[in-house]
Amino acid sequence: MNRYQGVGSIDHAQADLDRHVVSRADGLCVACGVPGPCEVNERAARLFRSSLKLPQRRADVSRPELFGARRVGATGLLLAS
Repeated sequence: MNRYQGVGSIDHAQADLDRHVVSRADGLCVACGVPGPCEVNERAARLFRSSLKLPQRRADVSRPELFGARRVGATGLLLAS
C-alpha cells in the first residue's frame, strides 16, 4: 500500500521530508546517506506538488553545523566559519 494514501498523507509526507533532507555539508540524505534527494524525499515532494500545498520548512533540519556554520547576531543568520 502507498504510504501516502488516505487520511494524514500530507502529515506522513511532511515527516518524510523532515527526516530525508539533503545535508548542506556533503549533499547526502541525512537519513539514507545517498547523494542528492533520496527516493523517499522525491516521493514526498511529488505528493506536495500534486496536492498544490507547500511543505513546512523547519530551521536546522539540514544540520548546517556539519559544514561549520554558526549562528550570529539577533537575526539568527548562519555564517560559514
